[in-house]
Amino acid sequence: MEKPVKKGQDIFVEIEDLAFGSAGISHIKDFIIFVKNGLPGQKVNARITKVKSSFAEARILKVLKKSPIQHDAHCPYFEYCGGCTFQNLPYDKQLESLHAQVIQLYRHLGGFGPVEVQTPIRSQDIFRYRNKMEFAFSNKRWLTGDFESHKPEDFALGLRAPGNFWKAIDLNDCLIAPEETAIVLEAVRNFAQKYHLIPYNQKKHTGFLRHLVLRKARNTNQLMINIVTSDDQHTIFQPLVDELSANLDNLTSVVNNISRTWSGTTVGEKQHLLFGKDHILEKLGRLTFKISPASFFQTNTVMAEALYDIVVKYAALKTTDVVWDLYCGAGSIALYLAEQAKEVIGFEIVKEAIKDARENATLNQIENVRFIEGDLNKLFQKKPELLDNLPKPDVMIIDPPRGGMHPKLIPVVAQLNPKRIVYVSCNPSTQVRDIKMLIKESNYTIDKIQPIDPFPHTPHIEVVTSLIRTD
Repeated sequence: MEKPVKKGQDIFVEIEDLAFGSAGISHIKDFIIFVKNGLPGQKVNARITKVKSSFAEARILKVLKKSPIQHDAHCPYFEYCGGCTFQNLPYDKQLESLHAQVIQLYRHLGGFGPVEVQTPIRSQDIFRYRNKMEFAFSNKRWLTGDFESHKPEDFALGLRAPGNFWKAIDLNDCLIAPEETAIVLEAVRNFAQKYHLIPYNQKKHTGFLRHLVLRKARNTNQLMINIVTSDDQHTIFQPLVDELSANLDNLTSVVNNISRTWSGTTVGEKQHLLFGKDHILEKLGRLTFKISPASFFQTNTVMAEALYDIVVKYAALKTTDVVWDLYCGAGSIALYLAEQAKEVIGFEIVKEAIKDARENATLNQIENVRFIEGDLNKLFQKKPELLDNLPKPDVMIIDPPRGGMHPKLIPVVAQLNPKRIVYVSCNPSTQVRDIKMLIKESNYTIDKIQPIDPFPHTPHIEVVTSLIRTD
């Protein structure tokens, strides 16, 4: 079939709907055009950036007609940042779109027919909901024209520019980050410029200041600041620490991580404690969690508790049940379930996460959990004795990264044959793919599907799906 568009061509289209991942959908004849950041009802002038056999991708050059459902975004950086893609869409409309997309994925990609997908659980807060925010230093400031033109071009502290890993947008604040963000950004920026500290050059791998990470425990109000540098000069930060501690009553920890690798990691090979403790404490329900700079923890604390409550409900545990928690991270779900189970066994590849999980179990005096370090992609192939020596799971929790489960793991799950599986995913497309394979491998059927939104204004949604064994 001859394609109606070519790469580089400018077109005029109307956005008809939203696709999973935030692109707007339009058509030229029967050919699909995915328009980045397009909203339903917009008429736009767009440029084709990619052409495939059955679709093309485009970016907006100019909005000719606004969408009737859009409104003005609160953030002054909205048009430049690319982080909160849907901040110009009312929150109810965001949820409607995400709900429709999950339904489409299950019915069409999964081929499951008219399965019922519950209405998404809305986020309690749609701003200031993130408990962790990573900001980047750069020697190249994005947007050096009229937008904040008084700022130096060779210094930026903010977020990476869309599609550009060596420049950053210099931010005064971020509306989804903790409330203390503006104070911290201003203090760190002024300190760095006063003492002529050089931001990191991502291309040449030179410079000193790499990242600034804020972590805030929502339920205890404890704040951690992590300054990531490429070299060990931690003593120079004392005046900054003095200023921050004087202005922030809830400042609990300031650390300096040293990272000499070329990657953009915020976890260094060496760490200095500059103020307070080397961790903060957070509470979820009855549990307390120790959060260090390297710890994984759900980004939205309030919605994490709501998410775990759904997992508990769908797991439907009996006190005689053994639970396996695959991709357990720092053990938060495992510990949340432990009170209702006979035993919970967590599996995780990240060594630091396993350490955190064990420490959190001790902190909460939970003894019926254990954590096994290993790569689930090959753990049971390399150590088949685990399948014989460990108690078989009655219930299995699966919470993989965005890429989903490795194909080699799915037959292992089918072999273990738990009576119930609760699959938690921040990427419903890979979740649907994996569930389709699980059902093909074994006798499971979909019981319930519950989306939950911990990430307002973004195209991401968490989905909890329970599977029950039919035999």
